[in-house]
Amino acid sequence: MHVLPLFAENDPATLYPLVTAYPLATLVTSAPGTTNVHLLPLELHTPEGDTASLRGHVVRSHPMNQEVGEGDSVLALFQGPNAYISPRWYVNGQRSARLAPSWNYVAVQARGRLRWVEDDPAWVLAHLAALTASQEAGRAAPWSLDMAAPDYVESAARHLVGFEIEITALEGKRFLSQQRTEADRRSLVDHLGREPAGMARDVARLIVP
Repeated sequence: MHVLPLFAENDPATLYPLVTAYPLATLVTSAPGTTNVHLLPLELHTPEGDTASLRGHVVRSHPMNQEVGEGDSVLALFQGPNAYISPRWYVNGQRSARLAPSWNYVAVQARGRLRWVEDDPAWVLAHLAALTASQEAGRAAPWSLDMAAPDYVESAARHLVGFEIEITALEGKRFLSQQRTEADRRSLVDHLGREPAGMARDVARLIVP
């Protein structure tokens, strides 16, 4: 991920909430002679005083289970809200017409080594419960794993294999019109807040005037 210093964000306190809020990761793995991409929800695990990790799961027949070996390096990309930026929304530059469309977005990239968790249904169940809880938090009536039939959950866990990625490098990018003037950014917040797409309003909340 190409990141200029103006748009770089490397503070885990800022990046971790984005990973948790948008857990569907683009997981890039390599096998001899090929590179593969998998879309998988990953749970951020941040034990106090220990290295942060990403936990995930696949069905035992998933190709990744055969392609990725113990300790292999992988890359996980998390993309947060994004929105198209119309040149009409810029305050400055209208007279000269030296303007172009743009896109605002936030993204987090994590690198690490993968460790498989084989034949451990208890680990899988704890992981699924944590992943579910993080997404259900804040709902008026949150659903939890213990609301499902126990035999169904236990059977599902036996058909899954878990994995954990110890994060060795974490990098973020906040491309939110920092290079524009304050007047431009205030205008973007106003216009994005009136867009029909909810994601545009999410971007507006991230822009700092």
